[in-house]
Amino acid sequence: MLILWITLFSLLGSVGAIITAAAFLLLQEKIQKVLIPCLISYATGTLLAAALLGLIPHALKYTSPLPISSTILIGIILFFLLEKLVIWRHCHDTKCPVHGAAGPMILIGNAVHNATDGIVIAASFLSSIPIGIAAGISIIAHEIPQEVGDFAILLYGGYSKGKALSLNILSSLSTIPAAILAYYALETVHAAVPYVMAISAASFLYVALTDLYPELHRKVGLLYAIRQFLMMLVGVGTIIVFLQFHL
Repeated sequence: MLILWITLFSLLGSVGAIITAAAFLLLQEKIQKVLIPCLISYATGTLLAAALLGLIPHALKYTSPLPISSTILIGIILFFLLEKLVIWRHCHDTKCPVHGAAGPMILIGNAVHNATDGIVIAASFLSSIPIGIAAGISIIAHEIPQEVGDFAILLYGGYSKGKALSLNILSSLSTIPAAILAYYALETVHAAVPYVMAISAASFLYVALTDLYPELHRKVGLLYAIRQFLMMLVGVGTIIVFLQFHL
């Protein structure tokens, strides 16, 4: 039963997010400009809440605070290095000078990123189904605006719609084998689960604070700020609701 949950959320967080993002691009540009900041705000709230209210507190039940906090610190530094090495960025600017000339690197970065998501999903569900669902929702929420940006960048770089979609789906499929392998590996070495959860929390914090927060500051104004704040609260609330079912 647990492996079915893991496979389902791996599919939703990878292929499902890409198809949703591709469909999203069919909307009028003015609608996209309103919805994308809302999605990013919601994703920021879910990522922060899943990390700080779900993954970290549960990891601390297995061991003392110092190993967990040290693992989170190491994880944040490692994700910074990964971002530098494979251009792993959640850019939503179709005219980004780095991404505009690096379509293959985006796909490689997505494959690495999605494999990491698969490991996060497996570790979270091994902790409990509610925490797994909370982590899965967080991944889906931040994957959709990311894939909107990546899909648009590939189109801007000269890829056809069909090729951009098929290559994005292909790179996203790394989520599923990574999740399944992580499930069986972590079941065997259960002592590693809290540390994987700490690394997962580090990835959520890193993405929320370094990739998504800057996107929210691109536009200024009271209306934008209120909308972003409310959507962030909705994201936090969504995770809190699912965590209430965690025993």
